[in-house]
Amino acid sequence: MKAIMVGGGTGGHVYPAIAIAEAIQDKILDSQILFVGSEGGIEEKLVPEARFSLVTIKARGMLRKLSYKAITAPFFAIVGFFDSLKILKTFNPDIIVATGGFVSLPVVLAAFFLHVPVILHEGNAIPGLSTRICKWFASCITIAFESQRKHFKWRKVYCIGGPVRREIIKTIKGIAIQNIGLRQDQKIILVLGGSQGARSINKALIDALADLSNLNVQIIHVSGERDHVWVRDLVKENPHFYHLIPYMYNIWDGLAAADLVVTRAGATAISEIIARGLPSILIPFPYSAEGHQDLNARILSDAGAGVIIKDKDLNKETLVSEINRIMKDKETHSKMSKASSSLGRPNAAADFVNIIINLLGIDLYAKKRKKRIRQ
Repeated sequence: MKAIMVGGGTGGHVYPAIAIAEAIQDKILDSQILFVGSEGGIEEKLVPEARFSLVTIKARGMLRKLSYKAITAPFFAIVGFFDSLKILKTFNPDIIVATGGFVSLPVVLAAFFLHVPVILHEGNAIPGLSTRICKWFASCITIAFESQRKHFKWRKVYCIGGPVRREIIKTIKGIAIQNIGLRQDQKIILVLGGSQGARSINKALIDALADLSNLNVQIIHVSGERDHVWVRDLVKENPHFYHLIPYMYNIWDGLAAADLVVTRAGATAISEIIARGLPSILIPFPYSAEGHQDLNARILSDAGAGVIIKDKDLNKETLVSEINRIMKDKETHSKMSKASSSLGRPNAAADFVNIIINLLGIDLYAKKRKKRIRQ
């Protein structure tokens, strides 16, 4: 089977595609996978790191405000459409998997033109603009939470959870702590701001370090590459319990080691947190499209799995207060962990592949038998 994975712009669109691609390789023999991304997108770094092939097309986000980028976006989409046609005719895929981002639109339209089936995945509480357009050309749609179903009326929808990479599930806590080089006898807090980093989270944490030194915890601070030098210069004396890194490609180690996560509320971050059953402090990005991060965070908050601090209310006092409340009270921590686990769908990627198998009518047993005969 040949599959094209398309999604880009942020890690929240790329990582689910990688998770699904891994699950395809695990379940379908002789599968061939090609990623399509945008020129200059974060996928140019993340996809090769995951050892998948990537080709890029010209694509630009459809901005709502009048600007040069907004005006030229349709022209990029047209060029991207013809680029996509060429890629699809050359690769000849059996299925297109689209996980969101502006790069998905020209590929999905090309797939519709060539009669190639498309499956969309939407992890955010509110679908993005490209997903709202692409849904009309998809064979079916998968979602992370039941509350999203209302956005896809009159379409075939499966609620499977958010696909996460295999290492997120399989990594063992003790081994992860050893890989990072931390102590086994102290609790660990993972602080990160998404693939781009978050200035407000970085500042609040730096201001709070003196207060957190009395908590007997270790902190992994993923600052984001953009803010790394700025953060490093502000932390004049690096405390022994504080570990600063610009980006964490092995985020599975960070999540496996962590007892609490402080983060933005992107769809992938939330899927990975609940897949590990971790309590969380969520600071939604205040400028996310249509406030989708607020709604993402509310799903966890309503279930008792996370607490929300609004970005405008974030400072060292509010951050330290919530960390103390969760980490010092074992019952609170335990209840939040159980609530998080109850939301988690660690088999989401495998369930997505089952949908592909049913849609294409793939006979896994026959393929396995043929391979044994060849051997």
